[in-house]
Amino acid sequence: MKRLLLKLTSILFIIANVSYSQDPKNDRDFELFEKIDRLITPISKSNNFSGNVLVKSGKSTVVSKSYGYFDRENKVQNTSDTKFLIGSISAMFTSVAIMQLVENQKINLDDKVAKFLTDIPNGEKITIHHLLTERSGLPRVVSNADGSYARLTQTPHTLDQLVEYIGKLEPIAEPGMKYRHSGSSFILLAKIIEMQSGNSYGEYLQSNIFNPLEMTNTGHYGFKVDYQDIPNLANGYEPEGVDGLKIAEKIHWSTKIGHASIYSTVNDLYKFGQAIIHNRLLSVDSWKTITSSYYDTSLGYGISANRRDGRLRYYRSGSTPGFSSYFLVYPEEDLSIIMLSNIKIHIPYFNVPKIAAIVFGEQYEQLNLVNPTAVGYDLAQKLKGVYQFDENFYNPNGTVSISYENDMLLSDGAPLIPAVQEDGKIAKFINRQFWSRLEFVRDSIGNFSKLKFDKFVGVKK
Repeated sequence: MKRLLLKLTSILFIIANVSYSQDPKNDRDFELFEKIDRLITPISKSNNFSGNVLVKSGKSTVVSKSYGYFDRENKVQNTSDTKFLIGSISAMFTSVAIMQLVENQKINLDDKVAKFLTDIPNGEKITIHHLLTERSGLPRVVSNADGSYARLTQTPHTLDQLVEYIGKLEPIAEPGMKYRHSGSSFILLAKIIEMQSGNSYGEYLQSNIFNPLEMTNTGHYGFKVDYQDIPNLANGYEPEGVDGLKIAEKIHWSTKIGHASIYSTVNDLYKFGQAIIHNRLLSVDSWKTITSSYYDTSLGYGISANRRDGRLRYYRSGSTPGFSSYFLVYPEEDLSIIMLSNIKIHIPYFNVPKIAAIVFGEQYEQLNLVNPTAVGYDLAQKLKGVYQFDENFYNPNGTVSISYENDMLLSDGAPLIPAVQEDGKIAKFINRQFWSRLEFVRDSIGNFSKLKFDKFVGVKK
């Protein structure tokens, strides 16, 4: 009943405002809006993006628009009030909370985990800094290989239960030696926040980050929370086939505390971006510590930082069952680009940088996608095969299998959508599941012997 009432409330709101967008204040903003909308609209109409896009340059709103459905089954459209699970973007808030405790002399970055938690493997070696940079040497909280992680996420878990699981893990590396995006490090940080603040993780974030920034539509999906308890929280979806969508399996985000348990809106995340740019919540030095890069990478504390084409940028992506997101700010230009989706396809990850290119007047790729059956049998036979990648690939030393079924080219079972040039020739393929670019490379005698998968190159076996 509660969920039905929330849907009815959303429907009434939508009658007044089916989709939201601003009135451009000048010709340049209007031109940028049109270009960005032309980039996103075809992706949305093809069932690959549903969500909100916010682009703000200084005090000017360049784009503020909703696409697609909050609830596809009942044809309820997304609005400015739609909330999304933001996946790993959540880690930014944990990092800020830790630095607040550092400023209040409750912890030090070189403190060992064993000072707070006595049963963590290598706890006498792992520092707070190692946890924040995800170089603790600890694996995922439970194994994913046998399906244990999938089972874990189906039910609510307390923070103490998760810490207990981590205490049984075998380290995979010495602290500081290997990056591992597993969630375990930030779960431990959430526990340390609770221990040193005297508040629950969610209460601490609410009192010390969300309330001060007036992020009224942001919160932590905790142990006692159910999906229907959160007004305007979108249904999450996953790709099915070439252009279909299905409801994503709902998990309980209490199992992702510290690293992927936050829900928010584009407007609230903009407020957080302004806090980074204008040094709110923390001192200048603390923000510099968070946004610095460590271990010769772009990774800081819960957020990445680098210069692209000479411009400093801070960014973080997120992906979790049913949702995908990207947060990007250029502090020197006071430019914020935030894209939240309730479809788990990595559209935000690949398109937010394109939106930045549009704003800066740079070249960007406008994909011209065609029906997957355009590949043809003869070409498909030349492309089929297994391609071997090296240790730097998404799946280290993994392979990608290209097959041809039902008149479609598949990458490990996922449909490949051809992207054509102006002359109609196929230039590359898009893996719909990950929105990755696949290009087949010919050798000196004209055979397709290599596969470029995003920035990685595999060799045909």
